[in-house]
Amino acid sequence: MNSKTAVSTLGVVFVVVGFAMLFVPGLAGLFDANELFLSLIGLGFALQTVRVVNARRRTPYEQATTADPEIAQELPTPGDDFDELMDQAAAVRYSGAQRDTVRERLRAAAVAVVVRTEGLSREQAIERIDDGTWTDDPYAAAFFTGEIQGTSILQRVSLFDRSRSQFERWATHAAKEIVDMSEGENA
Repeated sequence: MNSKTAVSTLGVVFVVVGFAMLFVPGLAGLFDANELFLSLIGLGFALQTVRVVNARRRTPYEQATTADPEIAQELPTPGDDFDELMDQAAAVRYSGAQRDTVRERLRAAAVAVVVRTEGLSREQAIERIDDGTWTDDPYAAAFFTGEIQGTSILQRVSLFDRSRSQFERWATHAAKEIVDMSEGENA
């Protein structure tokens, strides 16, 4: 039996005798509570304390590691999905579905902006967009009407940009005009 086991056994015996005296008061009368008895109990507690402290000192120190602070997430910029849709609609020569989606989204945005900025009803705003009077930009208006009105031959010739399709040019004008109208209201 090593010293740890002996001290632990002695500690357990002291605890059991202490509880027995607590619950059966007649047992306490068997022992004379003199200084020697109290000193032995104190010595037993001191030995147990030394054993526990030594065991703790030999235990390897473990430090909790904290997680990294919250790292900023890469979030898409608002409008990125629309830009991608515009690229798809412009890149594919006959991409009717993408073009219809672009047209619907720009039309909904134009209606909302015209209603908000000019105080019109939704039906009045749709009428102005359909007849091209919602903007002074003839190319933005042409995106929804399908034809350019009120431009000179020189302006029409300047539109011949082989790097972009007519759809892309007109959609870009319409989107820019919608943004300008919305920002003009907020300014």
